[in-house]
Amino acid sequence: MTTDIECRDYHNYANNTCSFMRTTPDCKLDEGFINYLTFVFCTIGDKLVALGLTLLAGWLLVLFIGLGVTADAYFCPALRVIARVLKLSENIAGVTFLAFGNGAPDIFSAIAAVGSAKGGDVGLAFGALFGAGVFVTTVVAGTIGLVTPFTSIQRPLLRDIIFFIVAAFGAYVAMYDGKIYLVESLGFVIMYIVYLIVLIGGYFVNRRIKDRRALLQAVQTEAAAKSYGSVQATDETTVAADETSRIIPDDSESQPDVTFALALRHAFLPRTDTPWAERNLINKIFSIIRMPVLLILHFTVPLVDYDVQQHNWNKLLNSFLLLSGPLTVAILTKAILTKVGFMKIANFFPVWAVVAIVGAILCFASLILTEYHTKPRYHSGFAFLGFAVSVVWIYCIANEIVNLLSTFGIVFGISNTILGLTFLAWGNSLSDYVSNVVSARQGYPNMGISACYGGPLLNFLMGLGIPFTFATIKNGAPFSIDVSLLQNVIAYFLFGSLAGTLVFIPLNKFYYGRRFGSLLIIYYVAFLVIAFLIETNVIGGK
Repeated sequence: MTTDIECRDYHNYANNTCSFMRTTPDCKLDEGFINYLTFVFCTIGDKLVALGLTLLAGWLLVLFIGLGVTADAYFCPALRVIARVLKLSENIAGVTFLAFGNGAPDIFSAIAAVGSAKGGDVGLAFGALFGAGVFVTTVVAGTIGLVTPFTSIQRPLLRDIIFFIVAAFGAYVAMYDGKIYLVESLGFVIMYIVYLIVLIGGYFVNRRIKDRRALLQAVQTEAAAKSYGSVQATDETTVAADETSRIIPDDSESQPDVTFALALRHAFLPRTDTPWAERNLINKIFSIIRMPVLLILHFTVPLVDYDVQQHNWNKLLNSFLLLSGPLTVAILTKAILTKVGFMKIANFFPVWAVVAIVGAILCFASLILTEYHTKPRYHSGFAFLGFAVSVVWIYCIANEIVNLLSTFGIVFGISNTILGLTFLAWGNSLSDYVSNVVSARQGYPNMGISACYGGPLLNFLMGLGIPFTFATIKNGAPFSIDVSLLQNVIAYFLFGSLAGTLVFIPLNKFYYGRRFGSLLIIYYVAFLVIAFLIETNVIGGK
């Protein structure tokens, strides 16, 4: 086969589709464990393509669940522990480590999409980032206005919207000439650093102002409340200390003696908070689908949790994870271009075997030197291992999702851009929708609406900055991209949603009401209609 034949031309080889998929360079995947095109057309067969696609659709659902579970249940907790070990303040940790953890699916999906792009077709990455931006700033923000009308905070909201507009404009300018240069990709990372400086600086300025006001008020009332206030402060301090000790166990606290059988049960049976009988039907189905994912992660990713007794220490499981965690990283690199784990030392001994030997030694050392009922001093170090393993898991799952969506695009003749702004954007933004709307309904609408702009801003800047910086450095030249009408229209609609909010909300005295929420959702529906009309060549067709 010649290299200028595209994989989307498989319809012209109906009599020998399997051979076409195996021999056409454009049908080969640079990263990933499974070639889904050969699975559908060769393993399943031409006559059962519908069955193959149905199986892949179910597998796509499992991968999206795995991506969310890995980020929420393992990656974010590891970042929280690391932030605490490094003694970072809550504000700094929130806008750096935790924000990155919440945006991990979007960022790693963008990295995977750019890494697997062929012929400059980065529509999957652009579609996902711009599409998620439009979705969250319209549908999620609009839903919050519908379910909980409220008056929003002013300066932080305007700050995030203005930064988002500047970032979107920078992305549009960068892709306008069909090339992304190193200075442009680094500009996105620098812009986020500037955003952090403004955010953290504003936090400390506001805190100093509040402290001065509190000090002034304390001086004015000191004479009247001197004796009473000291007693009350002592009582409150005692109560606070008692509550803290109940919430987070002290390091010196130890459990009663635990038998080997009980430790074994806790190690190999992941526990959930909600009893099975109390779950509804949908929750039960979701739990069944999620269980294999949880089992795999349970035995490969260490989890340190300060909110449970002994910080989730289990001698048997943690010892085993010293072997399984590093070995998982070495094996999963098979799906990454570097393939570090499968390199050979002196052209003979594979790296993964060395990792297995070292891991086995550490495993047995932990079994000998640690106790069942008392966590070791170095237990927090497991969070760093959990961070590394979860990063590799997230990246590999994101790769498989990108490859699956590309497969559906090839089979159905759908562009990567439309797949990115729909399925990939929806899948990655579903957790934002649930968490932001739930926060608003629980009485924290400002928290929910702030996340509608601050979260996508991080994903947007880092999702463009990191992969294109790596790509331009690797190529030693600007990264050429194939710009389409649909990509330009997505950028215009993102501008429209942000600029419209920036103009309307101040005029409406920063009130998010049901009328404005309805307008935002209608705006998103119009966006989808125009996008599909462009995709079907009704608009802009030749």
